[in-house]
Amino acid sequence: MKNNDHRRVRRGFTLVELLVGMVLFGIVGALFTKLLTTQGRYFDRQGMGNAARNVSRASLNRVVSDFRMIEATGGVVAATGTSLTLNIPYAIGVMCATSGGVTHLSMLPVDSTTYANAGVYGYAWRNFTTGVYSYVQNAATEGNALDASVCTGQGVTTVPGGRVVIVSPILPGGAGLGTPVFLYSRINYQFAASTAIPGSIGLFRTTVNPDGTQRTEELVAPFAATAGWKFFVLNGGSVAQANAPGDLTTITGLELHLDGMSERTAATKTTPETAPFTTAVFFKNRTK
Repeated sequence: MKNNDHRRVRRGFTLVELLVGMVLFGIVGALFTKLLTTQGRYFDRQGMGNAARNVSRASLNRVVSDFRMIEATGGVVAATGTSLTLNIPYAIGVMCATSGGVTHLSMLPVDSTTYANAGVYGYAWRNFTTGVYSYVQNAATEGNALDASVCTGQGVTTVPGGRVVIVSPILPGGAGLGTPVFLYSRINYQFAASTAIPGSIGLFRTTVNPDGTQRTEELVAPFAATAGWKFFVLNGGSVAQANAPGDLTTITGLELHLDGMSERTAATKTTPETAPFTTAVFFKNRTK
């Protein structure tokens, strides 16, 4: 008897089908690889852009908090497009009395770390007649332990949280009870070759002491070569000029160019990313 059961033979892929499948798989794989590569490069560039912007933001708060305190007529000691030497007030008060070769001041409250880190360079007092501050270069001695009764005896009450300090040499005869006085530090800001990131530009802040010693810290790096500042001057309109005026007392404010730069170059790029950032600070107590 003839066996009528026929087994089905499973048909395989032909060579043409295999070749077509491999070609399609290769095309899809290449497109997917290109997509991943493009996305990776995009995110890398975005990351470098964020890094550049972070450099600008990191320096902004410290610089602006100092520059906003500058008194116009004597706050700028020396200036170029990349270096500023400034007298920066950090505590303000009024004159109480003069005795024993020193002048007693009643100061408004200031955070104790401000006193500790200020680097006292001198004091300035305001002439009631001219309205101009006169700067005296000498260290001030301050401390909460000084006798507040010297001030209260003259009818000047120290504000809670404030302190009584003494300064020398004494305020001149043109100053009297209640004369506004502030203590100041001498600070240099400079864009210079970075020590943290060699081959780039960093922003340095140097505290200068009356005896000539200095304390320098690099605030942040790297910056683009365009970083620096321009100068608003008296009667100069709303456009800042690139060079400092010959008479520094005519400076009314600064245009800050805190142009940050990424530390490394993103893929497919030939230069690091930069983040142009411009803001302005105008000085307090512009008398004219």
